[in-house]
Amino acid sequence: AGAAAAEPNGWYGAIDAGWHTADVETNRSIDSFETEDTWAGFARLGYRFTENWRVELEGGHRAGGDFEAITAGGAPGICAVGGGCAAPDGDIASTTLMLNVLFDFGSADSSLRPFIGLGAGVNRVNTEFSGVLAGGGGAVSADDSSSKLAAQALAGLAWAISDRAHLDLTYRYLISNMEFETAGGLGDFGGRYEDHSV
Repeated sequence: AGAAAAEPNGWYGAIDAGWHTADVETNRSIDSFETEDTWAGFARLGYRFTENWRVELEGGHRAGGDFEAITAGGAPGICAVGGGCAAPDGDIASTTLMLNVLFDFGSADSSLRPFIGLGAGVNRVNTEFSGVLAGGGGAVSADDSSSKLAAQALAGLAWAISDRAHLDLTYRYLISNMEFETAGGLGDFGGRYEDHSV
């Protein structure tokens, strides 16, 4: 639920639930961290200035999906403890605080209104895993988090179901830097966190 198209200017609140997929790339020999898609949730407090412009303070959490692979040059780089080279146990989760500026197309009496927006804020990324280096290497693990500046782009469609409520379908693309320390000889990692959510 969000700001209804026919409601007057002013404050509104919203809660979103959906699905997300995250991509993490680094400039190290272990270059890609691939995780399963999983749930995401957001809470928003906004203010509509005109029938077309509004701003929001948004808190979000993108749950950690289990690792599908940690690769080095396209091949397995870190494996689960035990035989073979299955993905190690662990996940990467993200918590954000963003300030969004949004533009609603159409007029205030439209029942369906597309919207677009841009946001800026902070992304806290928590990285946790435990495994072994591929090719018979030693144990390696991480349990660390970092908070970095983040930006996001939003696009969606709002359907007015009453004078005071909307149902929104929203796509978010989030990007930020991230870093974490490992135990086991790999040292510090820095990289880029990208996320797509609906």
